[in-house]
Amino acid sequence: MSEQAPSMAMDPIRVLLVSPAPRAGTVQYAHNLASHLGRRGHRVSLLTGVGYELSAYARDYTVIEAIDRFRPRPARLWQLWRHLRALRPQIIHYQGGQHPDMLLLLDTLLRRRRETLAVYTPQELHSNTRRAHHDAAARRLLARMRHVFYNSEDNRAFVDESWKLDVEHSSVIPVPDLMEFVRSDLRAEAPSIPGDRRLLLCFGLIEPRKGIGTLLEAFALLHHRCPDAHLAVVGKALMDTAPLQAAIEHHGMASHVDLVPHYVSFERMAGYFERAECVVLPYESGWNSGVIPVAHGYRQPVVATTVAGAGEVVRDGETGLLVPPANPQALAAALQRMLDEPALREAMRPHLEQAAHDCAWQRAVDVTESVYRQILAGTR
Repeated sequence: MSEQAPSMAMDPIRVLLVSPAPRAGTVQYAHNLASHLGRRGHRVSLLTGVGYELSAYARDYTVIEAIDRFRPRPARLWQLWRHLRALRPQIIHYQGGQHPDMLLLLDTLLRRRRETLAVYTPQELHSNTRRAHHDAAARRLLARMRHVFYNSEDNRAFVDESWKLDVEHSSVIPVPDLMEFVRSDLRAEAPSIPGDRRLLLCFGLIEPRKGIGTLLEAFALLHHRCPDAHLAVVGKALMDTAPLQAAIEHHGMASHVDLVPHYVSFERMAGYFERAECVVLPYESGWNSGVIPVAHGYRQPVVATTVAGAGEVVRDGETGLLVPPANPQALAAALQRMLDEPALREAMRPHLEQAAHDCAWQRAVDVTESVYRQILAGTR
């Protein structure tokens, strides 16, 4: 569905999106949101880190690469200051949560004008990279916000239960399809997997909370039942992957498991999703997953555990199957059903079409734009 420019009665909004990390899901979220807002006629800029991974893609917003955690960039900071003077943002929209201390510092520096309002989408508030001071920084940052966009009810409950901080003005917007732009802007690169194999894909950061060890145990069980099954675990590693590789060798699965512990190109990522029979996310703890809407965007069913808000997105028996965390037997049984029950996959087809529609960006941008206007109207 094409974007509609605002009517003459509704003035364009000047928005500064802030996503410090220049790569991966958070900045991809910001790219999609900024592009859709720009197509509606709003004046949008994205402040991000040096080395912005989407710089070559078509966009309807301005990019300022001025953040570098390792060394100051005076010329880029001067460019940012000049740009902010020209933009005069009405809304600053922060993205991410792995480093709330950085966002808190940026909010202190950027929001010098009293009339500038701030909102926040905390995509990750309890990750493996957290430090002792992060909770206090996140609490202070949330308390400063005029509105918070959570990606699941589970996320909103976590903030309330962990910090007893009931953010008065908040909305829940499930993560839309982060890779929507990929399917229209590039050609997929097929993975080098034998053509007679049926691919199960586990995609995303490889870290302890993702349950990759449980997945390998489950695949060892499945491998004997479905010898044509093939598993690909793809994503940047935030842990030592030697024990995972040792488990693969121990179970004699080296020719049926691809462990790709690094960040892959968008072309390769698209190739994996197009080839997959099913996407599997065996998380054992966490916030939420941006992989589920990507899978649904590719009309792929998901086998996921009942953590990290997955139950709010995956409809058990309709768009995928839900299993308990850290249970290799249940996970293997669910994967076998996805591979060996054609009637189940056929019954899921219309539900996956609906899920692909639901995870498009239209609704997320509608809600975001409406909140912007409401909080601006409340200050006038």
